[in-house]
Amino acid sequence: MNEPAPDSRKLASGLPDPSWKAAFAELSLRSRVQWNASLQRLNTWRIGGQARCLVDVAEPEDLAKLLPFIAEYQVPWTLLGKGSNLLIPDETWPGIVIHLSGSFKHWVPSVEARTVQAGAALADVTFSQRCVELGWGGMEFLVGVPGTIGGAVAMNAGAHGGEVSDFLSQARWFDMRGQEHVASSEQAGFRYRHSHLNGRNGVVVTSATFELRESEPAQVRERLSQCLRFREDKQPRQPSCGSVFKNPPGDHAARLIEHSGLKGFCVGDAQVSLKHTNFIVNLGSARSADLEAVIREVQRRVFEQHGVSLEPEVQWLQPLPSETLPLLDEPETMSPKWV
Repeated sequence: MNEPAPDSRKLASGLPDPSWKAAFAELSLRSRVQWNASLQRLNTWRIGGQARCLVDVAEPEDLAKLLPFIAEYQVPWTLLGKGSNLLIPDETWPGIVIHLSGSFKHWVPSVEARTVQAGAALADVTFSQRCVELGWGGMEFLVGVPGTIGGAVAMNAGAHGGEVSDFLSQARWFDMRGQEHVASSEQAGFRYRHSHLNGRNGVVVTSATFELRESEPAQVRERLSQCLRFREDKQPRQPSCGSVFKNPPGDHAARLIEHSGLKGFCVGDAQVSLKHTNFIVNLGSARSADLEAVIREVQRRVFEQHGVSLEPEVQWLQPLPSETLPLLDEPETMSPKWV
């Protein structure tokens, strides 16, 4: 339910009401709307400023209203899941932040076909654990990815030699006109840590269907435990975004960073992890500016000493397009069928 509008012409942030606020109220969304909401709970670095408008979209009908509104009024917008690979600025986000919740957390298995349809807001770790209960294997690696299914599809998340693209059958997504589509794995344009099904293309993934392998539950459970132990042994416990840099061909970013003498390097409370040097951790009160400074210094010194340009895996929170880019090959438009 929407929060009541403040009496003052200025919101809590001290900024004037946006020009689109009155029209936004007429959408009559059933999802929760918060004005000047902190974004720190929505990213694993636990940093960042506020959003002028945060919408916890709980059902597809609201998403179908919200995206065309954004396109019509040219509202700056962005999309957040768990924020496990995002650098969020300290400044107030000027527009709408969409955070999928509610019915977008569904998990629907088909025993005969060994497939699972999972909502975009479902946590990766929850997905992996539920597959174990059925003895379905292959995607145990997701237990070590601190994000959601939507983000995992958008960036072709992977670990321990597995990637989402190895198992995706199809994905449902909305365009900026509020229309639902389905894309096959072939149409998704998967490559290393990339897909066409990305918010930067004006695409909002709402669910994905995966084909898994039948296996002995005990074996799947053991592989899941191995992934968890690896994460606990190798990754820091302080707030982080996961791996900051992509591994360059034939090498590992962590090795290059450590051999550049950067283990423990700090700017403010942002530190290159002492446990895994491809992680930058928040020691308590890091700001996004601190994290950016560490990232730039790591890139500079690795290039200076090894001649390798490290490409960030972490993404900067940025305005997404108000139109859907024509990157998918004639995607099939779905009639509304809310799951």
